[in-house]
Amino acid sequence: MKINCLFDCLFLSTLMFILGCSKGENDKSNPLNEKPKSEADVEILFIGNSHTYYNSGVPFHVGRFIEKDNLPNAPLIAESSFGGFSLADHMNNATTLEKINERDWEYIILQENTFVAANTDESTLEALTSFKEMVSQKSTKIYLFMTWEYKGEPEMYQPIKKTYEDGAIAIGAEIVPVGQVWRNIVRDSIVNIELYNEDGYHPSPQGTFLAAAMFYAELFKKNPSDNPYQSGLETEVANYLKLKAN
Repeated sequence: MKINCLFDCLFLSTLMFILGCSKGENDKSNPLNEKPKSEADVEILFIGNSHTYYNSGVPFHVGRFIEKDNLPNAPLIAESSFGGFSLADHMNNATTLEKINERDWEYIILQENTFVAANTDESTLEALTSFKEMVSQKSTKIYLFMTWEYKGEPEMYQPIKKTYEDGAIAIGAEIVPVGQVWRNIVRDSIVNIELYNEDGYHPSPQGTFLAAAMFYAELFKKNPSDNPYQSGLETEVANYLKLKAN
């Protein structure tokens, strides 16, 4: 009798364990099914093209600014950027879509292809609306990375500016006007800082540093001039760019 009772108890215990595991795997309330959360206080995703990833990338240099702050929990900064991509291209890219849905990002930064921004306002607005719909159930804040006109083509500036302004209004985003500050620096006859790469399209190391300093200032509400990071640039150049970025 005792032996039979022992077998019955073992059988019931095993059955309850199996059912419990099964419920855990399929129960959507199970924390294991929730999107991962890092130990970082802030989680940021950059989406763009070579204007975002050139010179090790704007996300990389934003991270280096933050390292100098010695925060207890450094932010998680990720990116999905591919050469020549427009925002419409990203909306059809599995890697980007998977990255967006990977976690509930606090900030997502969207950078449009410069030629597209200067010539096809409708395409950008459609893509921005699609992005907004993807994150509409989240608390994610969207920033727009306004880029610069091609070197020697100042007529591109106003269409680019308008595209980003219209996009920001349409989806309730904020603009980080890198292209506007860039233009002011290029037109400043007092300084001799080359923001363009030799191809006249991409950023030089100074240009990428300017963009990173502006995102550091905007996302973390800090004055870049108070941060010692200078990315190997001459101190005078780095200090000037930090001053303009704030």
